Amino acid sequence: MEHEKTLLIDQIISTAKREFDIDLVKEKLLSEEEYRTLVFTELNSLENAELNRLIGSFNQANQTQPSASSRDEVLDSKRNKGLLIAASVAVITLSVIGAWFGLSGKSEQPNKVVAVPAKVVSQKSPEMTKPKAIEAEPEQIFKPLFAIHGSNTIGEKLAPALLKAYFEEQGASDIDWQQGGIATERTMQFDMDGEKLAIGLAAHGSSTAFKALNANMAQIGMSSRKIKTSEIEALKGQSGDLSKLGNEHIIALDGLAIIVNQNNPLKAITTETLSRIFSGEISNWAEIGGEQAPIKVLARDNNSGTFDTFKSLVLKKYGRKLTASAERFESSSELSERVSQDDFAIGFIGLNYIRYSKALAIADSNETKAIYPTRFTIATEDYPLARRLYLYTPTNSATQIKDFANFAISDRGQEIVQSLGLISQSIRVEDVASSELAPDKYNQYAKLAKRLSLNFRFNYATRDLDNKGKRDLQRLVSFVEQNPSKKLVLMGFSDSIGARDKNTLLSLSRAKSVEQELNARGINVYAVEGFGEDMPLANNDNEVGRERNRRVEVWVL
Repeated sequence: MEHEKTLLIDQIISTAKREFDIDLVKEKLLSEEEYRTLVFTELNSLENAELNRLIGSFNQANQTQPSASSRDEVLDSKRNKGLLIAASVAVITLSVIGAWFGLSGKSEQPNKVVAVPAKVVSQKSPEMTKPKAIEAEPEQIFKPLFAIHGSNTIGEKLAPALLKAYFEEQGASDIDWQQGGIATERTMQFDMDGEKLAIGLAAHGSSTAFKALNANMAQIGMSSRKIKTSEIEALKGQSGDLSKLGNEHIIALDGLAIIVNQNNPLKAITTETLSRIFSGEISNWAEIGGEQAPIKVLARDNNSGTFDTFKSLVLKKYGRKLTASAERFESSSELSERVSQDDFAIGFIGLNYIRYSKALAIADSNETKAIYPTRFTIATEDYPLARRLYLYTPTNSATQIKDFANFAISDRGQEIVQSLGLISQSIRVEDVASSELAPDKYNQYAKLAKRLSLNFRFNYATRDLDNKGKRDLQRLVSFVEQNPSKKLVLMGFSDSIGARDKNTLLSLSRAKSVEQELNARGINVYAVEGFGEDMPLANNDNEVGRERNRRVEVWVL
């Protein structure tokens, strides 16, 4: 029977890793019932048929009891010892049950809080007074406040830093992070207003954010992608419409650089060609106009948020997977150093790690301009390998949860974003070079004006700003108030769906709608231009590309 249970645990661990990239601890699953129960609860919420079957089989095997004759033989031979053990077990069981109900008491929050598979009981080291009288301090019970689940890109560093800073501002003390049974689960414990509180964090991936919200296992979702329509519909009944401004919070922008050796003559590449190189379909530099030499593919490991970004924006986009021959690295620094030492290597890293290698300009297709990765081009989302990072909070969230989400997008929250190497939404000013692909009027502005690091984007076929644009309006108002001598110029662009003349009028109309919003806030606009479908940033053959092309750029004179 024990052998069967061990085999089932092995299968559960491998399935969780294969399907969701979740790491589980075999020894704790076998030996700690509380940990096992909480892990199984979370895995069941993922609604994976294979995992549910394996967990059901394990629970059935675990409930099987020894036969009556076997028990009688044990009692006959060791009755006295059995009574002693039974008494001990009874005492221990009562203690465990008492502690469990202390942890499981109802929260005063309006939403049910379900702890992640991490202990929220802290046991301090016993303080020794005399050698013959050693007493341990009583267990400290931390009341679960809320849980936050989802993206590892956010959950690894950004969410912990934001939580710590926010609760410090609220007067929390003795903040301590307790590691859970696996690397992607932690609990923040702290004292505040005379209470010992805990916040559970589980970073198993963006899709788990919405499943945890749906199962009421989390009150905040972290996602490195926009919520899907199917997820919005599934959560509407209990969480409200998570696509609305009050529930969707863009907290940061993220991007990565594709690097080659400085001796490599390649300057630019398309995302489609990148996907073919990193999947192994293109394996020699000569296939893309380089030397006759094999391409050495270097990649971050599976636990890396950088790899998650690359997989999402390049490989998955074209239905490809990373080649098995890729050399994997735990550290971006090591990967960058290796590329700088190998003429025929290629890899991807965060912007801070380019160092002695060369970053390539990236184009979304052969018809769009290749753009180099900088903090500015990622902030404007012109760079093809840029993406948004989100927090999602239900409409009926507690005030403290809403306050935390607002803190994340505040000036202080954006300082924390910047300090961790991600791209904040604070406004920057930058010179822009003229371009052969640009209209003459655009190039005239490039000689006289500077561009701001934000673009206003719109929902399909409307003049409605997306949620980031609605919040960027206030950021722009604050910028103008701090720089009253600057004159604003708004430049509208469209996708290519429909007649060209109509798209030019639509782009001008969208730019004017931004002007109206600014006028309503007391901000005057110097000039408004409409360039239609000129200067596309992405392909117009898919909705993601069209959404990137529907934009209003902001310039200052």
